[in-house]
Amino acid sequence: MNNRNDIDTVLGRVIKEIRLSKNLSQEKLAEIGEFERSYISKVETGARKIQFVTLVRLAQALEVKPSDIVVKIEQLIELE
Repeated sequence: MNNRNDIDTVLGRVIKEIRLSKNLSQEKLAEIGEFERSYISKVETGARKIQFVTLVRLAQALEVKPSDIVVKIEQLIELE
């Protein structure tokens, strides 16, 4: 798996895509999900690995199902 397909990088891209589609800033997402803004930034850039429970919390903050995030990851990996 090359860097573009690195799961942490792809997950970050998906989180950012969903966040932007909902017109949320990193600050607002952090506030809703009770995260630090810098943590959201690190997740979105793939610099931070997250646990499943964090994925669920992010999904809740973004008002999507965790499975929706996983499906988007699978789609991106298949395209690259």
